[in-house]
Amino acid sequence: MIEGKGLTKVYNKGKRYQVQAVMDANVMAESGEITVFVGPSGCGKTTLMSMLGQLLTPTEGKVVVDGEDITSFSDGWKAVFRRENVGFVFQHINLLPNLSALDNVMVPLLSHDVDPRERRDAALELLVKLGLGDRTDFGVEQLSGGQQQRVAVARALITEPNIVVADEPLTFVDEESAKTIVDFFEKLRDEGKTILISTHVSNIAERADKTYLMKDGRIVEPS
Repeated sequence: MIEGKGLTKVYNKGKRYQVQAVMDANVMAESGEITVFVGPSGCGKTTLMSMLGQLLTPTEGKVVVDGEDITSFSDGWKAVFRRENVGFVFQHINLLPNLSALDNVMVPLLSHDVDPRERRDAALELLVKLGLGDRTDFGVEQLSGGQQQRVAVARALITEPNIVVADEPLTFVDEESAKTIVDFFEKLRDEGKTILISTHVSNIAERADKTYLMKDGRIVEPS
């Protein structure tokens, strides 16, 4: 379980171009649930997700994971926490263009004490489950936007994280890929994973266990 208490993020605090990205956000994401943050571009979703995933340190407030406040822990501790517990699906995908789909999935293993070759079958299985069994050796530029995003989902899961943080995972995908990705997130939920998704696509919210509506950096409607 992840809980955000009074999360606030101010960029350039005290300077001329100060930006209040998120203000006093209180959220809770349970294990075995899909928690969705809905709102227009620029409303603070990515910043909030980054704080919950420990990519950003809040200006105020705290993040509690399984009852432990981890906000003030060192950057090194947080890096290990992310590596061992969190899988990130980024809005802009960020695949390595010189690698195949399969090799991209295995990239996160380089920071783990494991021979990537030992996880090759697991990477292949993820790609098959995401409908890319016939694209494993394709280069990134040979894949559609939706296929690239599915590779990114597989990459986020190769380390078997307990928490999945997906920032606008359907922005650049086709309808088929969107359905495949959402269906897969539901399977992960049923396995007990904590799934956090930011989106402006209403059909994800309809399939969520909990939805937070954001506007101008604030949570305006939990449900």
